[in-house]
Amino acid sequence: MADRPPIDEDRRRLNAWLWRLPVLLATGGAAYGVQLAYRIHFAKVAPADPPVFADAPPVVVAPLARFEAPWTSEAFAVAGLPCVAVRVPEPVPGGTTVGAGNEAVHLVAFSRVCTHQHCIVDLNTDLELVAFAFNHRTDRPTLTCSCHYSVFDPLAAGRAVSGPAVRPLPRVRLQVAQDDGAAEIVAAEIVADGVETVG
Repeated sequence: MADRPPIDEDRRRLNAWLWRLPVLLATGGAAYGVQLAYRIHFAKVAPADPPVFADAPPVVVAPLARFEAPWTSEAFAVAGLPCVAVRVPEPVPGGTTVGAGNEAVHLVAFSRVCTHQHCIVDLNTDLELVAFAFNHRTDRPTLTCSCHYSVFDPLAAGRAVSGPAVRPLPRVRLQVAQDDGAAEIVAAEIVADGVETVG
């Protein structure tokens, strides 16, 4: 019988560890998936209340008369940032109310840059479309991102309520200005606290 070559102990130890590598990778991937799922479903960041705003160059959004009914919206830009102003049926933290009682007009404005991957969000008033396409059942219009199906609630100060986005949409402060007797909505400040900063 031929002599066997000597056993390479280093090679044996390497082989003993190599079969463990796929198990360790699968365990790490599963742990990452669980952490990500928890973050997306249970750890969404609440909007600051009250928000902290920073000055921005004033921009005329639209005449107040253009916001004739709840969920009327108007797109605009502040310092190059695409934004949207929305008339909502009730006051929202960081929003503006014009008038009083039944004649009050409640307005709120947000950056349109999704806080997930920086796509552009739109006001979506088709509740069945939101339920079907974005997998979020709601009783009011929402701001939706068609890139990765994030949904933001304007009445909850832009909070992310569905999809992969975790942080709320940054808010823009609106003011009322008079121009030849007609009321205009002006944007002059954007949220500056760290919680809602895009990036």
